[in-house]
Amino acid sequence: MAAQLSAFDLLNDILKRYGLEQLASFAQGFITRYDQIDENLFMIELRQQDAYKKRFSANEERIKNGLPALPEDEYLAMEAAYKNVMRVSGLPAGFYDSQDDFQTFLANDVSPEELQSRVNEGYNAVKMANPEVVKQMRSLYGVSEGQLAAYFLDPTRSIEEIKIQAQAATIAAQGRLQAGMGVSVQQAEELARYGVTEQEAMQGFGAIEQAQGLFTANLEEQRSFTQQEQIGAAFGTSAAAQQRLRQRARKRQAQFETGGGFASGAEGTTAIA
Repeated sequence: MAAQLSAFDLLNDILKRYGLEQLASFAQGFITRYDQIDENLFMIELRQQDAYKKRFSANEERIKNGLPALPEDEYLAMEAAYKNVMRVSGLPAGFYDSQDDFQTFLANDVSPEELQSRVNEGYNAVKMANPEVVKQMRSLYGVSEGQLAAYFLDPTRSIEEIKIQAQAATIAAQGRLQAGMGVSVQQAEELARYGVTEQEAMQGFGAIEQAQGLFTANLEEQRSFTQQEQIGAAFGTSAAAQQRLRQRARKRQAQFETGGGFASGAEGTTAIA
């Protein structure tokens, strides 16, 4: 019994090292079938198990790609090196740090040095990005440089929250640049989820700036448009705001035609209403 326990401990240590603790019953069965423990034979049988094949699936892909399979310890060492690159680089949790990500790197023979180079590209992209967008990301969300680098490195792989934040910051940047408008987090995210692109944000906020004469109430009108209403009218997110703007434009046009004067900005309503 003690010998069996010792043998099981030996094989169980191998399974733990490989992250295959769920195969403990397989190890126990192996001990039962053989009078003595042959670690080489155990490894031969272990490599036939589905759980093993899934855990070290990159080796199968490497062979398909004309690359040699990696010994288990080297495989694990490469994963640890990838993980260290991500940790030291300050990229956010969930970005290129899962076992599936590592298996993709291994299957394509990506070295830790190459991965570090890719990460550096992300940080360089932050430095080259529109400074107002970066400023808005930090102002609206307090996003770290690592999160920004992750987004610029691969927007398709960033977590959905960061994607929305990045687009919202882009929209907010155009609000500041085109209309001098401080767009709130809620307003920017609403437009981002509405599908507003950077070009559309540029046009929409530009139209808001041009139509300030209409948005601001004159002596005959009760109130000016709020910022939320201006945005709703410009980007079509509020039918009520668009309708109110059309009515005001028609009223002022009528005043102008009868000699009552027409505030500047009416010509900008075409793009808005």
